Amino acid sequence: MTLARLDLPAAGLGRPSRAPAAAPPTWFGAAHSILLYAFLEYTYIGLTPFTITSVENRAEGSPLVQAAALSLCFLSFFVIWPRRGQFLVALRENWAMFLVLAISLASAIWSDYPDLTIRRSILFLCISSAAVAIALGVDDLRDFHNQLFGFMTAVIIANLLLVVVWPAQAISDIGVKGLYIQKNMAGLVAMVTVVIAVTWTFGCATWTGRFIGIFSALLSAFFLVLTDSKTSVGLLFVGLALGLVFYVAQKLGPRFALLALAGAAAVVAAVGTILIFFDFDFEKILVAFVSDPTFTGRDELWAFAYKSAMKREWLGYGYGAFWDVGFANDPLRKLESGTWLGDSPVGLINQAHNGYLELWLHIGLIATLLAILSVFVAIGRSVKRAIETPDVRGAQPVFAMIALVLFLHLLHNFTEATFFMRNNPYTNIVTLFICLSSWRAFPRAAAALKLKARSA
Repeated sequence: MTLARLDLPAAGLGRPSRAPAAAPPTWFGAAHSILLYAFLEYTYIGLTPFTITSVENRAEGSPLVQAAALSLCFLSFFVIWPRRGQFLVALRENWAMFLVLAISLASAIWSDYPDLTIRRSILFLCISSAAVAIALGVDDLRDFHNQLFGFMTAVIIANLLLVVVWPAQAISDIGVKGLYIQKNMAGLVAMVTVVIAVTWTFGCATWTGRFIGIFSALLSAFFLVLTDSKTSVGLLFVGLALGLVFYVAQKLGPRFALLALAGAAAVVAAVGTILIFFDFDFEKILVAFVSDPTFTGRDELWAFAYKSAMKREWLGYGYGAFWDVGFANDPLRKLESGTWLGDSPVGLINQAHNGYLELWLHIGLIATLLAILSVFVAIGRSVKRAIETPDVRGAQPVFAMIALVLFLHLLHNFTEATFFMRNNPYTNIVTLFICLSSWRAFPRAAAALKLKARSA
């Protein structure tokens, strides 16, 4: 199929194709919708909610999860093939992400547990292929945003209903966890849903739609508060503040530069005052502004992960071959007792609680830097297109959503490990959004999109 691009020279989205594009198969729209909803169900509800697996079961893997992942991969080929020209564009613009996927699979060559690496990297590739296919199959950004908003709102409602109907299952000792195995995962889902709902609301042309969007955002924020996930709550405030800054910048135009300069000067002055007051003692500063400077013991875990990563600095231990490798081979069993980390039950800790250290452990430093680059590039591309594509229906809210979710993903991974990790809700949506940041409209859809944009 000939690749075609939307005729938006000012947006930098490429020149229009002179050759007419062939219409996709009649089943294409249905296949894309099925794949999208199956992917979202797999990601945000799961196949076996509430189930906590043992160390040995995690090492063996779940046949049900493997079958579902292979099914998503199989269905994704039906969506990718009619859009193979579009796939080449995504491959070129997101080469760093695809290279990380390839390195993950190739790491079986040097992995300590090649069988685990092969199985887990293939699982990662299967889910990623579904995310890529969904991005390639989007013709109308607003319709995609509608589908995403509707599904995620339904997920939040289901979680809140579970709190009422089955509190013993939905509420843990440290916060509400809903459908998930722990509260931080529930908080993550709620945070992402708030961002989706807020950006969707800005794309509404009617007050009825705005009311629905605001209601969904408030409902999701309420669930987030119930989870008591401090990381997600803090990140949400940062994300909404950045979104507000972006919105004000669009409204004020050049005048915003003066406002931003004044704000930057105030921040620099405040930081300088704090440093002088504490005599440049960063430990005292941390204690003063953070209730727990150890981040609930993460500092010890980070030190252990860093030491382990430096032993395999360039290639890592193999994708999926450091944690959950069986009871006898668990890395924490080698630690001496006497610390909370050394005394932790085997299998209780199965991540570095830092996404960058975690990925470094798996596939090495260079691949981790490539992964970070891929996210930064997608953020920059999304911000640019959110500014420069005002006449494409739904483009600005979708690209703003992508930029915010990806940016929060980078921040989230300073204290959690969701960075290019297999079978993870944040990784799955990030893979989809990275590819969607290089979205192009096909000629058959371009005229309809322009007509919708003018009438909106």
